[in-house]
Amino acid sequence: MKPANQKKAGAKRAAATRFAILAACLFALFAAQVSFYASAGQTDGDFTATLTAGTRQLQAGQFHLALDTLQAAVRVAPTPADSAVASGWLGVTHYRMRHLNAAEDLLHKAISGDPSAADQARWLTALADVRASLGARDEALDLYRQARVKARGDLEADAAVRLAHVRLLGATARLDALQALAGDLDSISLEPSRARLLLNLGAQASTLGERGERLAYDSFAKARRIGTASPRLNAEALAGLAGLYEGQRRLREALQLNGEARQQAERSEAGDLLMELEWREGRLLRALNQPREALAAYRRARQQLELLRPDIPVEYHDGRSSFRETLGPIYLELADLLLQQAGMEAPPNVALLHEARDTVELIKRSEMEDYLGGRCALPRPKRTPIESLDARTAVLYPIIFPERLDILVAVGDQLKRYSHAVRANTLQASAVRFSTALREQAPDANQLSRQWYGWLLESVEPWLRSLNVDTLVMVPDGAIRLIALAALFDGQHYVLEHYATATSPGLSLLESDASGAQKAQTLIAGMSTAGPVVENLPPVFFRALAAQSRKDWDDADALGAKELESWAQDRDFRASVAERMVLPGVEREVHELEQTLPHKVLRNDAFTRSRFEQEIGSGEYSIVHIASHGVLGHSADVGFIMASDAVLDVNDFERIFSSARLQRRPVDLLTLSACQTAVGDDRAPLGLSGIALKSRVRSALGSLWPVSDEATADLMTAFYRALYQPGTSKVQALRRAQLAILRDTRFSHPFFWAPFILVGNWL
Repeated sequence: MKPANQKKAGAKRAAATRFAILAACLFALFAAQVSFYASAGQTDGDFTATLTAGTRQLQAGQFHLALDTLQAAVRVAPTPADSAVASGWLGVTHYRMRHLNAAEDLLHKAISGDPSAADQARWLTALADVRASLGARDEALDLYRQARVKARGDLEADAAVRLAHVRLLGATARLDALQALAGDLDSISLEPSRARLLLNLGAQASTLGERGERLAYDSFAKARRIGTASPRLNAEALAGLAGLYEGQRRLREALQLNGEARQQAERSEAGDLLMELEWREGRLLRALNQPREALAAYRRARQQLELLRPDIPVEYHDGRSSFRETLGPIYLELADLLLQQAGMEAPPNVALLHEARDTVELIKRSEMEDYLGGRCALPRPKRTPIESLDARTAVLYPIIFPERLDILVAVGDQLKRYSHAVRANTLQASAVRFSTALREQAPDANQLSRQWYGWLLESVEPWLRSLNVDTLVMVPDGAIRLIALAALFDGQHYVLEHYATATSPGLSLLESDASGAQKAQTLIAGMSTAGPVVENLPPVFFRALAAQSRKDWDDADALGAKELESWAQDRDFRASVAERMVLPGVEREVHELEQTLPHKVLRNDAFTRSRFEQEIGSGEYSIVHIASHGVLGHSADVGFIMASDAVLDVNDFERIFSSARLQRRPVDLLTLSACQTAVGDDRAPLGLSGIALKSRVRSALGSLWPVSDEATADLMTAFYRALYQPGTSKVQALRRAQLAILRDTRFSHPFFWAPFILVGNWL
């Protein structure tokens, strides 16, 4: 039996190959079509060249290039039939990029373009893959059946459809189907096509554990024998064999095969394959106790991954971050090795500590890209180290490994590492329990808080006190995003009583320069009663209502589209929603802020999308305060803030805050005082950072959960009064406001003051 951690690592590596399996299936299916168009003299030369270039870019994983090229092919297609073919390939490209709705539309266009039976089989199979990705399994199975009917008589196309279909079967049925298919592949005469199909079959069999090992080995070995003319195919076959040997702990044999595969991949300039091979080489060398050589291989894998980053799909099949779940282990294993090497030196090698932190930072950047929905969604990384901005600020950088928690703590030019032996799943469960306990004002909240204080701060604090640190900036990892740092409890005092606290989504994502912005005019937008927006609420808001009614968020998120649509059409239900959306405290909050700030107010009906956009575009405001309903969910496309007549999503904020004036002088602070995040979803807290990034504001203030109107109004008023005191930073103003609420006996529980977090520039 393999150790449990080896099994988990193997499962993650198997997950990382699923897109490769899909790709192999698609390209095995379409290889003959590419060859046909490359050799046919009947089609327009420009179209043929463009189509062939686009499909080759797609096969190489160069998705953005393929997208541009295939869009050009659609434009220059000389006939409707050619346009349909190009649309099909364009649909496949969108599918590989996880643009599932666009893929579906284009594949329907390709199918409706009166294609041949063979072409119909190809596009039906691709459409089935899309529907399967969207969770419509029965629909996908029906489409695969239709594709097989159309592929009848074409051995290669039929085999490719069957390989795609097999992925939806249970493990036992899948193995039986793959074994039945293996013999049929011998009848395919075109060797490159047969090799691609064998590679696909071997990759699928290798995910079935020991039962599939023999079939996987035979398939990869056959592909190696017949694929020698193609460096790429030969490299993939060798890589498959190396992976099997690695799983069997035949490490030196695996290393030899992996090295041969790497040579072939270098010949074919297959960057995606090189990344996988360098990663495996690093794992094998580390297991063989050759850490220096392993470190070099991991660094090469990181370099390849960074080159491929723009073309890596944003979302994976399970809806989680493609990096954290599939490719993140490359970075995390490299960081682990760097930290191990740093700790072997006395004193610890600070350069390696910095490299480890910078490596994990690449995961955080990619997770934010995933959250925002695009690899080009973020600005260039900022180069100013945030720990250098203030000598009395400590930056806490926790890193969650499978079996331990490491915390890198930076103050000025000093960087130290602290470790705790606690499993990642223990941290995840405890973070959810602690967050829930605070939200529900549970009696055991302080007990859980004390546990988290022990993990995150207890061993660090003597050093911080020796340096007179007064501000903590947390760069949270994974489930730690659910933790309200100010609420950690040492047994006598909350962290808030000793430190001001701020949050950053990463070291280099938000602008954190030390230049202070002028505290000038403030735009206050508040909605205490719902306007016409209630007629156009997105489904996520109804799910949020269900969650707010103390139903589990996951259960609420599982509400079906028909049920949500039924709710949306029910006039009485909408009236009840409007009643529940009343925020009586907003009137008081806005009134108090009017007495405190130089301001302009958009209240209720005056807070429309167009008026808000007009005011922001004027560039007159350094602070924008929004007191209105909002929801921040597991991704940016389900997050929004309400105006009286419309919802404003993250892309709206990007557009509204993009005027030339704001480019020159960004808004210093965006406050969202009535938003809520999904319960127990460690991605939801990324929403506040995402809005800050998209809006290009220097900092954002919001809350992890809804708080009573009265406590919110009191805290916001105290915050702005403190902020307008000379020499007071945003983070110190927030601390003073939170302390004022803590000392009010009505609101002393952390539920009332702990959820408010400042993201970005805390100065």
